[in-house]
Amino acid sequence: MLPQNLEASARRELRALGRANAENVARHLVMVQRLLDSDPELAYQHARYAASHAGRVAVVRESAGIAAYLSGHYNEALREIRAARRLSGLDLHRAIEADCERALGRYNQALKVAQEADPRQLDDLEEAELAMVVSGVRHDMGQSELGLVVIEEAIMMFRGDRETLRRLHSVRADRLEELGRGDEAAKIRERIGMGEDREPAEAVEVYDIEDDYEEEQRAASTADAPRVGEELSDAAESSETLDSTGPSEASDAVGGDDTVETSREAVDPDDTTAAAAEPAGD
Repeated sequence: MLPQNLEASARRELRALGRANAENVARHLVMVQRLLDSDPELAYQHARYAASHAGRVAVVRESAGIAAYLSGHYNEALREIRAARRLSGLDLHRAIEADCERALGRYNQALKVAQEADPRQLDDLEEAELAMVVSGVRHDMGQSELGLVVIEEAIMMFRGDRETLRRLHSVRADRLEELGRGDEAAKIRERIGMGEDREPAEAVEVYDIEDDYEEEQRAASTADAPRVGEELSDAAESSETLDSTGPSEASDAVGGDDTVETSREAVDPDDTTAAAAEPAGD
């Protein structure tokens, strides 16, 4: 996978790295983009590798946060999104952050995240995503009436694309059904074509993420200059393993996995190498 396939803005951010490292990280970011829809867990592994080699680059931490969210690793997603926000100075991905808090059962914190979003930095899509998350949080708190108000206001204000508007109406139908207004919900779903099939995902060419770890291990073994006659050890496999996850209700909005990460190694926002991190708190 060629580094040139990465979008230009991301490549510019990688210029702070050495050339070889920048190209290596770029390859993994390309794979993250290619795999997010078809295999979010593998995309997450590529993103973790990139973050371990470019922990102070905002676009890398942003990619890691999105991949972690879509693969259901909510604690790590929170860490990565907040790190990307600090590094970029932009109010990035409030909807993802709020939905992670929701998935972890921290409803008040999710509402707080939504309230802290800077409206001057939110486009129509981000506002809609945030409204869908907040509506879902209100439902989880037993406040579906408030959730309906939130989503109806968002629909009235929305000026974006048709697919996002369709999703907003889908959430509205859910709130109506929860309030015993099933006939209204059914009419909305019929109008927006809830049963329409989606186009199949494009086939993706992948390479094994372990290749880079093995190459680094072989280079390190060569640098150590082993004694004559001593066999070189095989390249060590990556020690990172996926932690166990538990079930959790996912968002009506962006659509995260139904699993919640209990613990996970992550890159320290203040360090360029991967290090163990504690789960995000309230």
